[in-house]
Amino acid sequence: MIGIDRNSGAAVDDWLQFVQRATRALTTPVGTRQKRPFYGSKIPQLLGQNLGDDLLILAQSHAADAFYNAQNGITDFQPQVIVATRQGAGLLLRFAGTWKNRQQSFEVVT
Repeated sequence: MIGIDRNSGAAVDDWLQFVQRATRALTTPVGTRQKRPFYGSKIPQLLGQNLGDDLLILAQSHAADAFYNAQNGITDFQPQVIVATRQGAGLLLRFAGTWKNRQQSFEVVT
């Protein structure tokens, strides 16, 4: 699948295109899209709260849930490791797993 980088306008395909889809799904609050109300994740609801260890574990759980939501279109990645850490006023989510029979990893900053 070929896509367009939303920042530069350059054509992206394969792994970079997937990372963009995953980032968009993980940073979009559930219920904010009118035609696809189940698209997104619950991670943005956690922002603005005190990021204690309990909230980091909850963020990891919400991230895993987003990968198993078929509406997000990112079910082709099977996460094996999800780590949430504090970064500035938000979260840094690190993912490692299998995509098209290859081990891949990426990060999402919220």
